Amino acid sequence: MNPDMLKDLCASVVHRLSLRPTTVEAALLVTLHHFSGESRNPAVAYIGLTPDQYVLRSLSTPRFEATLASAALKAEGREADARLNWEAFVQREQETARLAHEAIPKTALLTDTDAIHRIGRQLGLCGECTDQLVSGVVLTLALGYPYRLADQWHLSLTDLLAQVTTEELTELLRHAAHSEAGRTEEAAAALRRMQRAVR
Repeated sequence: MNPDMLKDLCASVVHRLSLRPTTVEAALLVTLHHFSGESRNPAVAYIGLTPDQYVLRSLSTPRFEATLASAALKAEGREADARLNWEAFVQREQETARLAHEAIPKTALLTDTDAIHRIGRQLGLCGECTDQLVSGVVLTLALGYPYRLADQWHLSLTDLLAQVTTEELTELLRHAAHSEAGRTEEAAAALRRMQRAVR
């Protein structure tokens, strides 16, 4: 861990949100625990990161700061502010994902509406449902961008989105559809298939 980076991050959250330093420090432990839990996912080992490397890389992501800020706000009893803080983060990430998606070459799968709808129909989804789920899939891929494979570090988010294959999009849509419908077991099975495919 980089103590100076953590100290600067905490100070930034304290000043930006008018929080007590002790509250933010306690929230930092909760946030580190959360990301440490994520670091044991088999997909992390696949991308060539140790759990410590995953957590270290997470420190500089907007998601880490947003998670820390929301945890600190909740700890101070400011539930509404915590929710608004998280929603603002998600909106910023959605805008980043949307802009990257719009910049994809017209030859890429994620810009081919007909191909996307064909995949959706194979999964029993209507066109409108598929469009909504694709937006979520793009956001999910954008959130995972900081943890891309070592040989993909030189690629922009737009480049990565342009490389999504039919098989990958099918599994991502299947997982998203199951999650949306509350079918947690099927969603978990789809996630395991995706993780096995990338090992």
